[in-house]
Amino acid sequence: MDLPGRTPNTISKGGKVPVTVFTGFVGVGKTTIILSLMNSMPKGYKFCLLKNEFGDVKVDSQIAKLANIDVQEMTNGCLCCVLVGQMKEGLLELREKYNPDRIIIETSGSAFPGPIAWQIRELADEGFVLDSILNVVDCQNFQGYADNSYTAKLQAEYTDLVLLTKHEGVSERDLDRVIDRVNDLNTDAPKVFVNKDVPVSPELVFGLDTKLFELQGAMGPHNAAFQKEIEPNGKSDHHENELDTMEIKCFGEKGGEAMSLDRFENFLNTLDKEDVYRLKGFVRLSGIKVDDSALATTQMCVVNHAFGKWTVIPVPEKLLAAEKAESEPDPETCTDKSHNHSHSLSKQKEGLELELHFILMGELAALRFKLVHGCGALYPAGEAKFELKSSSAKISWNKPLPTTYSDFLAQQMAK
Repeated sequence: MDLPGRTPNTISKGGKVPVTVFTGFVGVGKTTIILSLMNSMPKGYKFCLLKNEFGDVKVDSQIAKLANIDVQEMTNGCLCCVLVGQMKEGLLELREKYNPDRIIIETSGSAFPGPIAWQIRELADEGFVLDSILNVVDCQNFQGYADNSYTAKLQAEYTDLVLLTKHEGVSERDLDRVIDRVNDLNTDAPKVFVNKDVPVSPELVFGLDTKLFELQGAMGPHNAAFQKEIEPNGKSDHHENELDTMEIKCFGEKGGEAMSLDRFENFLNTLDKEDVYRLKGFVRLSGIKVDDSALATTQMCVVNHAFGKWTVIPVPEKLLAAEKAESEPDPETCTDKSHNHSHSLSKQKEGLELELHFILMGELAALRFKLVHGCGALYPAGEAKFELKSSSAKISWNKPLPTTYSDFLAQQMAK
């Protein structure tokens, strides 16, 4: 297999590092496809992942590291607007540290493809070239989220290839509706079904040499397609018009009893996919069995939930320790004056430790308090931050929450 890239026998990219961009709404399966590519890569071909997500819950980077993928994660913002400029730093760092044959960028679910393509094209003199923009469409849920997301439709419109996921179990009639709707948005791009548990072929998605959003000299941003993309929602907080987001942290006693896996999955079962599109994060759980062992343990786990389906994956302690050492500043020595990060070490000094850390996305305004109570009822302290379409807020607690939701709600209303 001869894949386009910087391998010695390939000169099609002029020695530059090709960049492949994956777009798609939250929870459609972008990370799953990227990880599956690892199983099909020829020996010696190396790629890195530049991952963009809201909040500071680095779930996908942990999953990628479990698959031995070198990853750089850009959080707390959108790659096409808030984090403009940081992409260059991320790409340069990945090239310097790992010298990859290819870099894959996985955008947040609300990222416009145009500005990202333009930024990569501006890095031609730095040794990068945009190879392709790929869009992932969730066949089970596209009709619903496309109605609420201008960006989802835009991503399907400007792509070199549409990858159709979660088509198994969808009726032929509903599948025809999805394909018809995608064709209405983009007639020319090929549509390919991605089968569950079958890796995507690298030869299918690499080496497409896209012509989308090509620069027009110094007037690149005035490209007609680029302008069509930006004008309807042309402000930097565009993603806030489409999704509510919520970040929640819960703290428990050091060495205390962890939530059981059964109880946690009962909580996940209460999340309606019409409201909670995506939940991702970490939680310490009891009743975890590793490697088909009959012995159940208590372990920190990665939770990946999308449209009512989820996975719970135990994370090795050494990987968690490395991540914590890399990302957790000491509040006594921190020089970051912006304080966009949280100092959970301060909770540790109170005899508490982080037990649960989630970010949720969807239509959350009407059920945000239920989510706080559902996540936090077992823990003596916690905090939640809401970024809703019409407002933002924070709440916190330093004593156990009321045992019933009605009492909790009354407490919140009193505040």
